[in-house]
Amino acid sequence: MKILLRCIVAVIALFTIVGMTGCSWWDKDKQGAFQGSGYRKMLELQKQKAAVLNEDTGAEKNIPEPDAADMERLGDQYVRQGNLNMAFVYYDKSLQMEPKRSAARYKKGSLFLSKGMTGEAAAEFDAILKNDEQFAYAYEGKGRTALAQGKLEEAKEQFKKALQLNPDLWDAYSFLGIICDRERRFTEAIGYYHKAIAINPRSATLFNNLGMSYSLAGEYTKALQSYITAVKLDPNNKKTYNNMGIVLGKLGRYDEALDAFKKVGDEASAYNNLGCIYLAEKNYQEAIAAFQRAIEINPRFYVKAKENMRYAEALMKAQGAN
Repeated sequence: MKILLRCIVAVIALFTIVGMTGCSWWDKDKQGAFQGSGYRKMLELQKQKAAVLNEDTGAEKNIPEPDAADMERLGDQYVRQGNLNMAFVYYDKSLQMEPKRSAARYKKGSLFLSKGMTGEAAAEFDAILKNDEQFAYAYEGKGRTALAQGKLEEAKEQFKKALQLNPDLWDAYSFLGIICDRERRFTEAIGYYHKAIAINPRSATLFNNLGMSYSLAGEYTKALQSYITAVKLDPNNKKTYNNMGIVLGKLGRYDEALDAFKKVGDEASAYNNLGCIYLAEKNYQEAIAAFQRAIEINPRFYVKAKENMRYAEALMKAQGAN
């Protein structure tokens, strides 16, 4: 396995440790997160105010001002647009109007975390809990923060607290699975991923991570089925095709492995990856042939494939000497 990972890196998708995408808060916000009508309302209010100010009298009519909920919704919209700086501005405005608004503070903390500002993120999540000890997402946020800091035991404790308060937090189950994978407790990790999938069966990331756990546990057929489901849900996910190629190679389905690797990169890199599969299985002649094919297809790939080929030749020579 070490030889294989020397060439190809299997990927567990850490989808919300430092990012926003995939977090259950934005998928299933029960406390007033963004709705399309909310953003349209904000734009309409702005248009109305602009129109009134342009009247001959110059007097502003009694147009309702945006409230804290409106500011939070606009922040959500900016998150979905990928503009995290503007999202932060509007979450902050929401909190200026309503400092105890837990939803907006959680999102502000998550933005800090997305920038790697773990201390600031932890402060926001702690501030929520001072006002509301039952706010499950704050514990989930503290778990993500601890995981980003490498504090696995603390992260586990926080995720479990979150799940005690809200058993529907599928991403908390997923993070517990990721921690178990790191600790090489693959059976336990598989159990957590299945719990997450039961809540959110449309997540390609969850199926990818489940496949990784099965693969690490040596259950390659089950891993393959998980990856097949993942690519059906997200056909453009190169990470999953990469992992699928590794498992197909482990199952001896080399042509299919090559096809999977071709979906990740160009043909030269696909042959290089296939060579790594052969190399891990001590099939040195096939490995050398695959690396040579990579070089023929793309001479610019020469350095990496040539290095791998020399490594395979050295191993084959050592095997012959023995």
